[in-house]
Amino acid sequence: MLSAEDCVGCRGLWRTWPYLKARPLGLGSSNLSKLHNAKAREIQRALIALGKKLDEGDDSELLVWVIPQTLACAHRPLRRHPQYGGAQRDLPAEAAPLVLAWVRRMKAEGIRSVVCLIGDRELRHYLLSDVGASDLIELYRKEGLDVWRVHWEDPAHPAVSTGPSYEEQLLETRAEALKAFDQLPKPVLLHCSSGIQRSSPVAAFIFSQRSTK
Repeated sequence: MLSAEDCVGCRGLWRTWPYLKARPLGLGSSNLSKLHNAKAREIQRALIALGKKLDEGDDSELLVWVIPQTLACAHRPLRRHPQYGGAQRDLPAEAAPLVLAWVRRMKAEGIRSVVCLIGDRELRHYLLSDVGASDLIELYRKEGLDVWRVHWEDPAHPAVSTGPSYEEQLLETRAEALKAFDQLPKPVLLHCSSGIQRSSPVAAFIFSQRSTK
């Protein structure tokens, strides 16, 4: 189990943790369910550790491989940047070249496609006209990446208090993300914002369904 120290800056994890710790997320009590939940926690730990390094200005790594050279997870661009990072922070236009550099580094890692799990409010954090794009999705495409967007607003900062539960949204999203993974060129990058509440369990589900290990 993650310690409180591990989760500094990741308080939204605790909204999700009861599901990952005790609930089978619709897979029943099978060994496959146990694999999925354990993998989700493993991905969360890796992304939390990566986020700490990025917060400190160490950007030697930007992603976590879930299925080697096939599926990776990351934070959204500059989400954990020491100057521009933050959960609900709008990026100034001067940060646009850094976002472009982030995208190009992902391509240098071999990434060919992106499954993007962020909502409309998160997309509005990016002002990218200085690099010739209206938003983050367009920038990905302009840089030659295939993109499949699965709309899911940040569960830690819901726009409304009513609507589908976290578990219902996860069940729907992971099915759509698996479909996207199957159809997109590999390797695929999957990201939400911090990678904790959305990307980790979704990537774990894809791993449980498609990993040969």
